[in-house]
Amino acid sequence: MAEKKIQENPLPEEQPTEQTNQADKPKEVPMKTIPDKTTTVVLPSTPPAAVSPRMAVPTFTKTSPNDLYRRLLPAVLFVLTFVTVMTMLLIYMDNVAMGAQQFRVNMSRDYELARIPQESPALVAYVRQLHLAPRVSHHQPQQHTPTRSVKVLDQLYGEIYNGTFVEVLESGPRDPSTLYLGAARGWAGLAARAAARAYLSLKGRALATLHACLSPTPHPREVTYHESESPEAAFSSRVLCLPLYTMLLAADATHAVYVVLDGPTVPPALRHVPFGTPNLRLQVIEFRSADLVARNHTTEFLATKNYTVAASFDDSIMYTLKEA
Repeated sequence: MAEKKIQENPLPEEQPTEQTNQADKPKEVPMKTIPDKTTTVVLPSTPPAAVSPRMAVPTFTKTSPNDLYRRLLPAVLFVLTFVTVMTMLLIYMDNVAMGAQQFRVNMSRDYELARIPQESPALVAYVRQLHLAPRVSHHQPQQHTPTRSVKVLDQLYGEIYNGTFVEVLESGPRDPSTLYLGAARGWAGLAARAAARAYLSLKGRALATLHACLSPTPHPREVTYHESESPEAAFSSRVLCLPLYTMLLAADATHAVYVVLDGPTVPPALRHVPFGTPNLRLQVIEFRSADLVARNHTTEFLATKNYTVAASFDDSIMYTLKEA
């Protein structure tokens, strides 16, 4: 039965492939060309929004790491620069404070240069080259009349011309006796002052000046000298104190005719002078002091060095060297 049905209904014949392919293809729809037209839309002008005075805070949400680092870099550099500058400033201030404190300590402390003897050639050369200065003055102070000390000198040795004097005083102007001897008789010598103001005001003919005080020891010292002229004008300065023998060697005045000294350090300073040596001869020594105890001690000591009292005044005493 099945076989008969198959024979009765035969399979349809295959159509040509070309027709089938043409039927399967979709029909092409021709495209319409749209004309190129640009339309300008005019927007209504709106006034600019008011600028807010507040600073815009950047938001870091959904920001790439590179952009975040680029924004943070100026702030980090500013912080590092500020910290560096402040650290250097603090270090500098500490150094300045320590230097000022050390300077105050040095200014209030006395130094004993005990290892340097008074006859040291190096010390003498140091004083002669760096501290001893000739003072040339166009205005010469005048002293027309001889003083009492000059009259004593004339009584002892007569009028001496072109002699050598040494005056070592704490403060004050030129000594009137040496001033007259320099102006009227052509004397030259050394004038030393411990006070800085008095040292700067020294004037005279052929005068060598020295900013130093008289040391009571056989070695130099460095001390703070206080000028107490008035409480309102108090002034302090560092002064080099030298033995008298060092001053004489530096000024080439070991054979001085007239020596004037004052101050409380004179009696101990004279004890360290090597009297009796061939290269030292001081004919007249005047000690300016009203202290009777200091004068008596000085008289007793100089009597052992072949000196005798030549004249005595209320504020000074003069000694002369006895001839051998």
